[in-house]
Amino acid sequence: MEEKLIDMKISGSGKISGGKYNEVKISGSAKVEGDIECYNYKCSGSSIASGNVKAETVGISGSTKITGDLDTDEITVSGSSSILGNVDARKVKISGSTDIGGSLHTEDIQISGSVSIDGDCEAENFHARGGFKIGGLLNAGNIDIEMYGSCKVKDIGGENIKVRLGRGHFFVKMLNLFMNNKGLEASTIEGDDIFLENTTAKIVRGNNVTIGDNCNIQTVEYRNEINIDSTSKTVCKKID
Repeated sequence: MEEKLIDMKISGSGKISGGKYNEVKISGSAKVEGDIECYNYKCSGSSIASGNVKAETVGISGSTKITGDLDTDEITVSGSSSILGNVDARKVKISGSTDIGGSLHTEDIQISGSVSIDGDCEAENFHARGGFKIGGLLNAGNIDIEMYGSCKVKDIGGENIKVRLGRGHFFVKMLNLFMNNKGLEASTIEGDDIFLENTTAKIVRGNNVTIGDNCNIQTVEYRNEINIDSTSKTVCKKID
């Protein structure tokens, strides 16, 4: 016999015991004590989950802190979230602010807010229209970054890598100058087809490489084609 799961809704202030639920909906203030598993986890208020969270979908338009790991099919954040452990999700959409203490594994991530990941970020598709900080490796098949602020990552590996300044070019340039943002900062960037603007890196390595406006690259290693804008500084080396 299939287990019937109950809904848990908090609109005032309350506590939720760890366990299995159908839907968890928080529009007030709630503390989740222990690991929780549910189909839908929605928070438009404030919640602290002291443990791991496993859910089909997670929607955060308020403020949520998870002290453990998050395992979900899809997470959408338009508020503020802090996850101290690892995140495993098929799809991630962030238009608010998210901090991840561990690593992120996903198929598709879309960022239009700000994200901080202490560990690695692994994805099939990485699309950023904002700012981010990744303490480890960003590894994705397709990487598309449109910068609206500071972007920092230790290393980047991918197939197709495109990094450019955000739309509203003049305004973004003035904002970055005022905020002392340096665009994208990385140690190494390696891929098949690479296009970079406003990027600072030690090594860029790829098959077809285009170094656009205002880049400062110590060494570019390329196999097939290389194009360098006159405003950028680098030393090129052709490799086999």
